[in-house]
Amino acid sequence: MMQFDVFVNPIAAMRRAYPLVVVLQSDFARDARDPIVAPLVPRQSMSEVAGRLTPIIAFQGSEHVALVPALMGIRSRDLAELRGSIASARSELLGAIDYLFFGV
Repeated sequence: MMQFDVFVNPIAAMRRAYPLVVVLQSDFARDARDPIVAPLVPRQSMSEVAGRLTPIIAFQGSEHVALVPALMGIRSRDLAELRGSIASARSELLGAIDYLFFGV
C-alpha cells in the first residue's frame, strides 16, 4: 500500500455515501496498522464543494471529491480492493492537508 492509493471503502455501511478511500499517510509509515485515509466521493453526488479542504480529483475518467476533513484510520488488512492511484493529484491533496492542520 502506497500513499495516494485508492481502495474500495471496506466499511460496507459507509460505502454507498463514500465508495472509495485514498491513503494519505506517508510511504515511510506504510507498515502502520491503521493507515490514515480520506473518503473519495463522485463529484456528481455532491451539491456543493467546500474548496481547498475538498479538492476535486480526476480518477478513472470521472471527477471525485477528496473529503480531507473526514480523515479516518482503517485497518490496513481491510484495504483489500485496490482500484488505482491518484498520485498525480499530490499537490492538491497535500494543500488540503496543510490547510486543514496548519491553515496555510
